[in-house]
Amino acid sequence: MGMFDLTGKVAIVTGATKGIGHGIARAFAAQGAKVLIASRDVEACRDVASALDDQFGGGSKIAHGLALDLDERATFDSFAAEALAVWDGVDLLVCNAAILPFIGPPEQTPPELFDRILTRNVHHNFRLCQALRGPIAARGGGAITLIASEAAHKASPMVLAYAAAKAGLAQMTLSLADEMANEHIRVNCVSPGLIRSAASTGALGESGFETAAKSIPLGRVGEPADIAGAVVYLSSDAAAHVTGETIIVDGGRSRLTSRGESNHLKHATGTSFN
Repeated sequence: MGMFDLTGKVAIVTGATKGIGHGIARAFAAQGAKVLIASRDVEACRDVASALDDQFGGGSKIAHGLALDLDERATFDSFAAEALAVWDGVDLLVCNAAILPFIGPPEQTPPELFDRILTRNVHHNFRLCQALRGPIAARGGGAITLIASEAAHKASPMVLAYAAAKAGLAQMTLSLADEMANEHIRVNCVSPGLIRSAASTGALGESGFETAAKSIPLGRVGEPADIAGAVVYLSSDAAAHVTGETIIVDGGRSRLTSRGESNHLKHATGTSFN
C-alpha cells in the first residue's frame, strides 16, 4: 500500500458532478476510496457515480450519488444520515461546492447576493462539517478539506463577496482544525487559482486562458487534476501530521509573480470556478 492509498475510506465530495469536484471524486476513486457524489442535481450525481463504478470499481460499486443543496441548511442532518447508511460510515469530507452569482464592481454587489454568497459558502459549509463531524470521529478520525480560492489571498475587488467568503473558509480551517484535533480529525484547505472547467471556459474562452497563462509563473492554467492531487495528499496518510494548513495551487501566480495582467482579467480570474 502506498502512502496516498485510500482503500477502505469513504469520502463525500460536494459539487462533484463537474469541474474541480469531479476531478477530486475521480482521484479518490483511483486511490481506492468509496465516493459519495453530492450536488443539487441527483441525476447528474448518479451518472457520475455510474461512470466511476465502470472505470474504477472492478465489478463492485464504489460510488453513489446523493442530492445535497447547500442552500437548504435544514437538510444537512438528513443528508448525513443518508450518507452514513450507504457504507456505514464516512472518513473524508471535501467541501467543494460554491456559488459565484456576481462579478463586478464591489459597490454594485446586490445586498441579497452578498448575503447569499457568505451564507452558502461559509456558514453552510460550517454546518455541513458539524453534521458530519461526529460520524467521522466515530470511525477513529479522518480528514476534512475545504476548497477556498486564490481570490482569498489577494485583492479581488471584482469578486469581493466571493473572495471574502473564501477567506472565511481559510480562517475556518484554522479554527476547526484546532477544535477537532482531539477527535483525530484533520482539517485543511486548498485554494485553487484559475482552473480549466466548463464554467471558466464559458466565461473566458481559450483566448482568455492564453492571456491568463502569461501571468502564471508555471506558464499554464490549472486543471482539476492539479487540485485533486493536493486534496488526495491532505486526505491520505502522507499528510497524517498536517492540519490547519492552506495550500495555494495556482502555478505561483498569487505569490511569485509581478507580471501584469490585462484589465479584463485582472480581478475576475482570481477564482477557481469550482
